[in-house]
Amino acid sequence: MSGSQIPHKKAKLEGKTSGGGRAGQGGSNTAKECYLHVVTDAQATSLAGSGSQCPIEDIKKKSGADVQLDPCTSSVQGTKTVIIKGSRSQIEEAVRLINQETGDQETISAQAQSFWVKWVEAAFPDLDSRAYFLPPVYFNRVPMTRHQIADQDVVVFKEKGQSNQPSSQSSSQTAIPQSTGAQASILQPACVQDSDVRDDAAMQRVLVCLQTLFEQNKEVLVGLTQLLFGQYLGEPCYAAAAAHLRLPANLPPALPQKWKQGDFDVLLIHRQYGLVTCEVMAFGDNIQELKMSQQDVDNTIRKKLSNAVSQLDKAEAMLSHLVSDIAPGLRITKTIAFPNLTTRQVQQAISGDSKFSRDLSQCLKTSDPADIPGLCLCCDQLSDRKTLPDVSSHVLSALGHWWQRRVAGAGPDSHMTPEVYKTLVAR
Repeated sequence: MSGSQIPHKKAKLEGKTSGGGRAGQGGSNTAKECYLHVVTDAQATSLAGSGSQCPIEDIKKKSGADVQLDPCTSSVQGTKTVIIKGSRSQIEEAVRLINQETGDQETISAQAQSFWVKWVEAAFPDLDSRAYFLPPVYFNRVPMTRHQIADQDVVVFKEKGQSNQPSSQSSSQTAIPQSTGAQASILQPACVQDSDVRDDAAMQRVLVCLQTLFEQNKEVLVGLTQLLFGQYLGEPCYAAAAAHLRLPANLPPALPQKWKQGDFDVLLIHRQYGLVTCEVMAFGDNIQELKMSQQDVDNTIRKKLSNAVSQLDKAEAMLSHLVSDIAPGLRITKTIAFPNLTTRQVQQAISGDSKFSRDLSQCLKTSDPADIPGLCLCCDQLSDRKTLPDVSSHVLSALGHWWQRRVAGAGPDSHMTPEVYKTLVAR
């Protein structure tokens, strides 16, 4: 499976990039924060001084902040981290004095962005030639509980109504070796709704097939899954730098307040085609079990499509806002995945409703409503869930045709230069 294998040390250091970390509440000027300012090795030597001459001590006195060089090795070769603790005003004054001492004229946000790009280049050495997914494999979201079976620690799904004792007869049960104490701390007993399991299965099916296609076609992109809007630059250590950048909370006032909350099921940052956002709908695998009439099936599909349109419109507005200071006008492609429905089922559900077809056409940016089912990703283009992770050549061919129709057919986006691509990934 295509994915990013980031060294553990680098992964830990991601949270120690240039940015600010809140130790208090909110972003007030008096709340205590921790900002990590990155300098070159030569600048670090200059700041440390020699003998009784230590510029850092002078900066501490003048700014009122606690300033010290981080003894740990930076994740980017040739750099050191200066740890600055204090209020926002103390941190900004300390940074000003450091820049004055080192001759660096970059602002906090520019310096942070520069370091983020360098970190991305170090963490993803093949960024310009392959696809990376974060996380590199799909993690089920359903709660699990830990048990001892044959002297081995395993974690199992806790189904709705299931007893606390694992049963070898449960077909939906998955056992995974328990390897770390950190994992054990989060595996608390909890009930899992059937819908949670279906959502996980649908998402995994889409991602496995897409990753296989991208690996075969040598697509250059970075894929993110289950990303909440608020997670964009949401780590506390980015607070000081993020204060100067566009954030989800700072959407234009003309947009509804509710649009500030949402998530991307799948978000692709493609080196040629810009941004692709996909809403994954799990409906369809239990139609027979629920004994649904055809009318009920069609109504439910239309309802799911309507929800997907709403989510995609929010995602597009959010993405347009977040990239407007990097690449205004960058192409954003929206699509909907129904891994448990056929293209024919989607077609049947929307046929005869001209208004609904127009709304879908507007969302998917097509002038012909007849194109809508072919622009959605359906089970016709995906592997059967029972055969995963294997993806047949037949499926790859069908999936490739869908990718051409929905994304690649529009051609490369002129806004997506190599520099813009790295900046977007770093951001």
